[in-house]
Amino acid sequence: MIKSAVFMAFGMAAVCSFAIPPKTWDAIYNAENEGDYTSAKIEGDIRFGKYTHYKAVQPVSFKVEEGPFAFSVAGNLTVVADKIEKENFYEVCGETKEAWISYFNKPRTFVTGKGKEKSEVEQIINIAGVDLACGNELFAVSDLRIKFTNEAAQEAWKKELEGREKYRREKVAEFRLAEQEKRASLREVSGMFTDPRDGQVYRTIKVEGREWFAQNVNFNVDGHSWCYEDKESYCMRGGRLYDLEGARKACPEGWHLPRDREWQDMITGLTHCYDGVDKCEAFAKKMKATTGWQGGGGTDEYGFSVFSSGYRKMIGKSTVRYEDMGEYAGFWSAQNGRNETIWIWAMGRMSDQMVRQLVPSKTNAYSVRCINGN
Repeated sequence: MIKSAVFMAFGMAAVCSFAIPPKTWDAIYNAENEGDYTSAKIEGDIRFGKYTHYKAVQPVSFKVEEGPFAFSVAGNLTVVADKIEKENFYEVCGETKEAWISYFNKPRTFVTGKGKEKSEVEQIINIAGVDLACGNELFAVSDLRIKFTNEAAQEAWKKELEGREKYRREKVAEFRLAEQEKRASLREVSGMFTDPRDGQVYRTIKVEGREWFAQNVNFNVDGHSWCYEDKESYCMRGGRLYDLEGARKACPEGWHLPRDREWQDMITGLTHCYDGVDKCEAFAKKMKATTGWQGGGGTDEYGFSVFSSGYRKMIGKSTVRYEDMGEYAGFWSAQNGRNETIWIWAMGRMSDQMVRQLVPSKTNAYSVRCINGN
């Protein structure tokens, strides 16, 4: 049953070449909203080949091993020389040690071991693309070559997917490279702010004369902030999650947690919709980051880069649950004067808008953005 499902997802008619990137990478496979995009740990060292300056090409190879993923990757990154020479690119990648994988979540069962040590393992082999995370940036792996650790998985890959889906994997790489260039262009026109408390650097944008963080805050407030699933790599990509007490301490001096009115003004300033946020045309995709969302990202046309960091939920006094990474983004707003109501501003994977929601519990943890001024 699983095998036939794999062929259904990958065996559809080939799509034509795109003049512009599609809205999601799985559109390339004619399987809109069926694809997933998630991170996995890199096992061992990342190996870099000789950099080619005139092409800005950096050969790379590494091994992914976490959960249902167990394979080696080889290919090329597109990286400008300044990043290699001036920004400690190799060291940053080596510290991050994380890959982001575009795939169809249909595990296959394979036999591993021999004799008494023989057992079955579930692995995902229908890989559509791989990106290398270096700090809070992603670099698409083009000319992608994959070799699975399990011999049976490798045989299935070579027989069913390696050659047959090469064209579409190349299109996914082109799509990711276009996103990579978009993010680079946003950084060039954005401001930058260095948090004096810990030295972290944030991209900023101006909306109607007000300066906002264009990335989620990643300042550690002891006892009141967390990485999703307690993994540091998620903090590096999508910032920390804060309960209300932590959110009030997250912004550096000279910046503050946005008030509810400031959230509304920001959305109005970006969208130029003056009839109320709830009456605006669909704008969520233009606010979403190009990565970090299941099934693909947004266009990030406004440069606000809403990243889906999920949230942390307290159940009772001791049970913690992390939910909706890739599906949901929620941001704290501050109390407004004597009004004790606390709101978050949120959007989901399928949302057309960013909406205001009542906070179900002040111990839940969401993302934080900061706005300049008092």
